Amino acid sequence: MTKRTYSSRVRAVAAGRTHTAILRAAEELFVVRGYTRTTLSAIAERAGVALNTVYTSVGGKPALVDALAREGTEDEGIGTSLTALLASTDCGEILRLTAEATGMTTRRHERVLNFLRDNAASNPAVATAAEHAVERYHERLTLIAEHLVTLRETRPDAVRTEQILWFHFGQESWRTVRGFGWTWEDCATWLASRAADALLSPSVGRDD
Repeated sequence: MTKRTYSSRVRAVAAGRTHTAILRAAEELFVVRGYTRTTLSAIAERAGVALNTVYTSVGGKPALVDALAREGTEDEGIGTSLTALLASTDCGEILRLTAEATGMTTRRHERVLNFLRDNAASNPAVATAAEHAVERYHERLTLIAEHLVTLRETRPDAVRTEQILWFHFGQESWRTVRGFGWTWEDCATWLASRAADALLSPSVGRDD
């Protein structure tokens, strides 16, 4: 029984490494060549696996791009940040943590996020993956918005609060401020401050 359990764990670890290698190969080729020009054979070659392994480990190209999109919205750091956000009762801190968390996610998965944006119009599979990623992003901002409203220190209702959070912390906002050449830290500080201006009552403390 012990040997069988050990063997199962070894196989699971190997399968996990293969899965990761395939996703990293797909990411590299999708980013460089685009979705349409990337073949599964090229992904298999880059990952150092057989073509059939790509299918059995992840799937075809639509499954690969969806898996990459999910990585960006299911990053383990997001769950940790969300737990801290929902535990805080300081609205200013919540907005600072939101800026840090969304910036962290954007920074870690910037290449894939840009790929989804740039290729969504050219392929339905990419468009679907991008749409699902945006939906999951909105879901988390909705949780934050609802929490902020329960603290009774925001002016708008939950719906408008979520919209304001999206305006300040959505991917396009991050692309805009990063395009100015600002550091990630400067971007996070400025976005959190502007979100506080838009959302919080004048009596609530905030950092500029």
